[in-house]
Amino acid sequence: MASSINRRDFLGAATGAALVPPCLMSRFWLPPRSVPSGGGQPSDGCDQRVEYLPVTLDEVPFPRDIAFTVRYPSSRPITLRAHYWYPADALRSGRACPAIVEFNPYRRRDGTLYADSMMYPWFARNGYLCFRVDLQGSGDSEGTLTDEYSEEELSYCVQVIEQIARLPFCDGNVGMMGKSWSAINSLMVAAREDCPSALKAIVVCCGTDDRYNDDVHYMGGAMMQDNVGWPSSIWGWLPAPPDPRTVGRQWKEIWRERIRDMSFWFEQWGSHQTRDSYWSATSVRDHYDRVRVPVFILSGWQDGYKNPVERAVRALGELGRPVSGLLGPWGHKYPFNGYPGPRIDWLRYVVTHWWDRWLKGEHPDPDTSWPQLTVWLGESREPDRLPDYTEKGKWVAEDHCWADRVREQAFFLTTNQLMSPHPASVSHAYISASDLTLGTTLLETSSFGECSNDDLPGDQNRDDHRSIFFDSAPLDRDLECFGYPLTRLNLECDRPLASVAIRLSEISPQTGASHLVTYRFFNLCYNDNDMAHPRPVPSGVFSVEVPLNIMGHVFKRGWKIRLSVSPSFFPTMWQSPEIPTVKLHTGPVDDLPPSALVLPVRAPRPQDARIQALLVGSQTAYVNPELYVPTLKTIREASDQRSVERVVVQGKPGVLVHKVFDSGSAVYGGVLDDLLVDQTAEENFQILDCDPLSATGFTRSTTQLQRADWKVRVVTHTRVHSEKTASGRFVFRYEADLHTFIADEPFEEKHIRGTIPRRWV
Repeated sequence: MASSINRRDFLGAATGAALVPPCLMSRFWLPPRSVPSGGGQPSDGCDQRVEYLPVTLDEVPFPRDIAFTVRYPSSRPITLRAHYWYPADALRSGRACPAIVEFNPYRRRDGTLYADSMMYPWFARNGYLCFRVDLQGSGDSEGTLTDEYSEEELSYCVQVIEQIARLPFCDGNVGMMGKSWSAINSLMVAAREDCPSALKAIVVCCGTDDRYNDDVHYMGGAMMQDNVGWPSSIWGWLPAPPDPRTVGRQWKEIWRERIRDMSFWFEQWGSHQTRDSYWSATSVRDHYDRVRVPVFILSGWQDGYKNPVERAVRALGELGRPVSGLLGPWGHKYPFNGYPGPRIDWLRYVVTHWWDRWLKGEHPDPDTSWPQLTVWLGESREPDRLPDYTEKGKWVAEDHCWADRVREQAFFLTTNQLMSPHPASVSHAYISASDLTLGTTLLETSSFGECSNDDLPGDQNRDDHRSIFFDSAPLDRDLECFGYPLTRLNLECDRPLASVAIRLSEISPQTGASHLVTYRFFNLCYNDNDMAHPRPVPSGVFSVEVPLNIMGHVFKRGWKIRLSVSPSFFPTMWQSPEIPTVKLHTGPVDDLPPSALVLPVRAPRPQDARIQALLVGSQTAYVNPELYVPTLKTIREASDQRSVERVVVQGKPGVLVHKVFDSGSAVYGGVLDDLLVDQTAEENFQILDCDPLSATGFTRSTTQLQRADWKVRVVTHTRVHSEKTASGRFVFRYEADLHTFIADEPFEEKHIRGTIPRRWV
């Protein structure tokens, strides 16, 4: 039943820009505990055996604080603060060790320490120094963070790596790694002309080599909701203060400077609507030839960063550079704690077969080494969101030459909404007017989120049937696929700006449910695939070829394959400013080839058996994080909630997607010294049924940190929407508000408003 929302509630101060992407705001603060504080075995979240890795505080004590002084032209020197795990016996005996370092702005203490403690103490136990550095303007570090992956940030990464290599207890060999932000800057540093000679190898988990097309901003030239939601997330957690226990009395001065210099990053991300030099300058896919260090790149099928894994393996493999790749079933997680399962024993493997090889010069056992590209092939399944879900499927062996072995199988779009192995001799047209509320069955965090059990896509039937869709006949045999499905579509569109959402699903023979396998958004202004130079959508019939996101999947016998196309997909794809009507032609039109779906069919390889034997039944393992961040008191349990509801705004019906990320409220001991951490974020996307300019994102977040006589609070709001000006031009309007408090007394605040011309999205 629709709820009534008045205009003030919809447009008022407590609004902002919505959904969070690969780095869910609440997920980077201390997360819901998956391990018991009493020391028992962890609850895995997948139906698998789990064990704690054998690490003790005697072997790997609490991490030590350390500071680095860095410089950037025309700026004063600043201090970046960090800490490092270390093997106690090595430092006692004076033995120098290789180092591993990670840089990100997610607050190494009250932000990521819990998750970091699952992994880095294990590396330290095996003879490594493990550094976690707060980037400038974040956590306990000085300075200002003005954007992602700026020249300043990357320069500081280079300087810190060089300083770590010169430490008396480091042997001069350094590795760089991380997930998401720190995965991306690892790859960028490896591709820099001034890449430090000390950097010997990197690990890139859930990172990208293409900031425009395979990040949280644009996909196929279509703007994503994350281009609105992610800067709101950053606005929410970046202004939290440094910890006085680390920086001392100057914490207020550092905090005040941080707030004063903050900006709302939608301004630059929304301004660069094409793949211009802003995006390409730091996109490594344009210059893999510069990468001179070994790269281990990994992601999962439920993550938004899967395409870069294949690209990196193919590009570096063709250059003869050392590279390893891994594509599992997970979301935005490491393989040892990802969802859905199966999880694998990745932490022990990455030590013996990666870090020991490249940082210590040891030779891993070839009988237990994984192939150049290890791939999980899931199989047809119902679109259920189970609390403890492990996929059925198999591990297979690929390499950088995989595309040479693919056999293409075409399914032609024909009459009666069917796909056939044979093209239709006569073309038939299907019309889709944009249904602005279509798309809520693809949960937004399934593409870029942490992927918990609520984040997997649900039954797509409701959205499929509001789209143009085509079904194959039931398959008469299993169809094993790996690669990029290609869609060739003959289209007409009645608006100069429009994007389409193209989805590949499978239909269950038992229930008729539609399970999403892969998808892609595509801006029709790029029908020649030149993402730097858009043109208005052409008049008349035109042909586009759109590769979908890479997939590894076995379509089972008896299941149907479905292709769906729509000019809207709320809220994941930002709606074009006018409602387009799209017409899809099936058979040959005006000498254009017929519309078709082409699947990359994979033949089994003899090498598959070995990796299957190595990984089947793999027992996931990690360090008990309660050793380093014990939970002393839980005040409020962590929880996430998502709802989709019909709303009425000034008599106009629409849809509101509302999500609450509650990291809970708890007091943590160990390194955090009895620190209370309490953080929540609310995110909303709303659109009215017949008004594309009503698409609006608005957020609110609250963070509280408290210890003894120290208490601080940060409250933020953001909002982004579009308008048509009196001159007839489309624009984005954005606003971001920040209020901070010390012991409930106002400290500093910041208010930002702005307008961006909306030209190509």
